[in-house]
Amino acid sequence: MKFLLKSLCFAAALTFSLSTNAQAIFSPGLYSTGEALKKPRVMKPFVEFSKARKMPELKIKNLKGEPIKLESLKGKLVILNVWATWCTPCIREIPQLAELQKKLAGTNIELVGVSIDANPAEVEEFLKKHKQTDFKTWFDTTTSVEAVMPMEVVPTNFLLDAKGNLIGYLPGFLPWDDENILPFLKVLEKKYVPATK
Repeated sequence: MKFLLKSLCFAAALTFSLSTNAQAIFSPGLYSTGEALKKPRVMKPFVEFSKARKMPELKIKNLKGEPIKLESLKGKLVILNVWATWCTPCIREIPQLAELQKKLAGTNIELVGVSIDANPAEVEEFLKKHKQTDFKTWFDTTTSVEAVMPMEVVPTNFLLDAKGNLIGYLPGFLPWDDENILPFLKVLEKKYVPATK
């Protein structure tokens, strides 16, 4: 009986922890995203939600330490690439991500890194050392991204629609230079960023 009570208490605590630490994933759906898009093999890890979710407010800052509001990116398909300097797969991705950021210039797709390292100055030094200062990244030193969903792996990418709602995620390393990725991102853009007249 005592074991059963302990198990129930643990389960309740875990559920509370997950629901409070992962506001977006457990929030009620805002709208149906319709039929899931057919993805190329390289995008197999991408999970497109059947219902869009409200994004929690993240405590992210730019290189100058100024707060960033995701509202500033409304009207675009946004890919938040959560990474860290101690993450080997992240380091492998950065040159490819920086190149993709250049290719996305002038589109309604915004790809930006979100470093969860504790010290932004060390991240700047890291990017200089690896000759990747062109990689656009922000900082989340308090790991507020944990409010989106439990972070099981870094890197993880969160995808937002034109209104800033969470429409999917992509966990783990991805070869961002694969020729099938950019066309798929453009299909996502067409679905989640309404055409303006």
